Amino acid sequence: MSNRSGVATSRTAAPRLRADHVRRLIDAAQDSHSASTRRNYVAAWRRFQSWAEREGFHPIPALPETVAAYLAERAANGLSPASLRMDRAAIRYHHTEAGHANPTDNEGVRRVLRGLTRRAAGEGSAPRQAAALTEEDLAAICATAHLRRTGPRGRTERARTARRRGRVDVALASVMRDAMLRRSEAAALTWADMEFRREGSGRVTVRRSKSDQDGTGATLYVGRAAAAALQKIERTDASPESRVFGLRSGRAVSNRIAAAAKAAGLVGRFSGHSPRIGMARDLVASGAGVAAVQVAGRWASAQMPAHYARAELAAKGAVARFHGED
Repeated sequence: MSNRSGVATSRTAAPRLRADHVRRLIDAAQDSHSASTRRNYVAAWRRFQSWAEREGFHPIPALPETVAAYLAERAANGLSPASLRMDRAAIRYHHTEAGHANPTDNEGVRRVLRGLTRRAAGEGSAPRQAAALTEEDLAAICATAHLRRTGPRGRTERARTARRRGRVDVALASVMRDAMLRRSEAAALTWADMEFRREGSGRVTVRRSKSDQDGTGATLYVGRAAAAALQKIERTDASPESRVFGLRSGRAVSNRIAAAAKAAGLVGRFSGHSPRIGMARDLVASGAGVAAVQVAGRWASAQMPAHYARAELAAKGAVARFHGED
């Protein structure tokens, strides 16, 4: 027998747990998911709940066919397979937390999701990959970052504002590339996470990430140019707890990278993922193996770095060697 937290209990245990004990167990079980994951689950669950009530179905406990119908309608409205998997995970999570059977653990639901995924792949509706921010692209951003820009209301930046914004853009793009940071990791960095070495390089500590939910942390290398760019934006009155780039979210990081790329004249869909992808490609092109890139980028498997660097890997493959191009 288990309670809502998933912790086993005995039918004959006495005395019974007090309410505060149970609350602490539930809170600990919920902390097995990151705060961002829980927020995504809440938003996805509210969408499902509203849809079910509107259609006359019980949202909880929901029937497997209700879940399947919801996923099919979401796909028909253009939602990606990744969004559908998030919906399914949120429905599972809320049923389990409430002590109900999981309606998504059903062969019919699994088959529908597989079919919708195959259909999306056949229709070419897979999500577009962000453009890679390569070393050459970074050089273009460094060359143009300090130029004054005109805002949406036709107002042109002051020269001092442009210089400050440009220094942050250069530091952000440089550090994200060298440390292969995810956008949420870049947004969360504080000055306490920075260390500058005597020879000019730097170290960045990421305290928690998508691939490190237990908070073990990781210490990552940044080269001399990135370290110097960081030191240029460090204020003398900055506290150790203040955010390095002054950005509050991963979306803000993406917007900043996209704007810098656009100002540099770069063509493509640049976002907060672009520096990470670009470094993966540059590393493979320079001779690094996929396994080494996987470790550097803290990917759980080699699948994603191999996908990002597929063009570079092709240039090093058997056919390329046959033609003497490797």
